[in-house]
Amino acid sequence: VQTLPRGCKRTLKKALQQPPNFTVTAKPIPNNAPAPHSSLAHFRCVVEHEVRLLASSSSSPEDFFDALAEAVSRYIGTTRMAGEIREYRDADTGRVIAFAHEVRKGRTIRGQWFYATDAASKSYVWFHSVHSIVERAIQADGVDVVDLGPSGSDAFSQLKARY
Repeated sequence: VQTLPRGCKRTLKKALQQPPNFTVTAKPIPNNAPAPHSSLAHFRCVVEHEVRLLASSSSSPEDFFDALAEAVSRYIGTTRMAGEIREYRDADTGRVIAFAHEVRKGRTIRGQWFYATDAASKSYVWFHSVHSIVERAIQADGVDVVDLGPSGSDAFSQLKARY
């Protein structure tokens, strides 16, 4: 954390300082069984995430349906991959507000996918997940690389590069 730019340090401090209003549960994705995030609640989370990113600034029905199609594709993809999810639930309601899909291979832990509801996007949940994956990588034997995974935009790639 000491080598991060000042703005990143402040954001992480803010994200970790406030008592989180969510719970986090690690759930491995089993072989030959439905993924733990094969649920309507998780699908809704992906849809809300994609619509916010791809269609929120537009009133075009076409943009909405493009975002919905992207969400369906991404949801199907994430439920078919190996790894583990970190499921974030609202502490008061128990509703799924986000999930992070992680994969470990060799000496690397990769944050493959991250989807969050609008509420979670305003509650520093992504920053919590970044801090968590780095912290677990430091503590794990044989892991010396954290890859924050693919990005849907250049702006998000730039954000990830800062952390």
